[in-house]
Amino acid sequence: MADLTPIQGELQTQIMAALWRLETGTVEQVRGALPSRYRGAYTTVQTVLNRLAERGFLARERSGPAIVYKPKLTEAQYLSRTIKHTLAAASPDARQAALAQLISGLGDNERAHLKRLTDEVDAARRGKRR
Repeated sequence: MADLTPIQGELQTQIMAALWRLETGTVEQVRGALPSRYRGAYTTVQTVLNRLAERGFLARERSGPAIVYKPKLTEAQYLSRTIKHTLAAASPDARQAALAQLISGLGDNERAHLKRLTDEVDAARRGKRR
């Protein structure tokens, strides 16, 4: 999948969050999963879903009379790509400072989990070098 430009606007963000929770959904299912203040007209939600599909965020598949939408990437994949894209434009010092600030904001359990993930990545890299 090509690099995606970030999701734009609060409604697109809310719709993607709803689909990540639902995993798949029709316009009405997505609309029903939105917080009430974002539950606009059916056609508004449909338009945003179609725009997200055109931008490569969603797959569309006809299921009877309805179209079912499904995210093409997980929320974690999206966040990772967005952060990577943002950090790529920064200087090495700014990248390191930003990452340090993010890590310092994590709780003890989150930092421990991050450490385990880092250890797994390191082990996988060592295994590929052999």
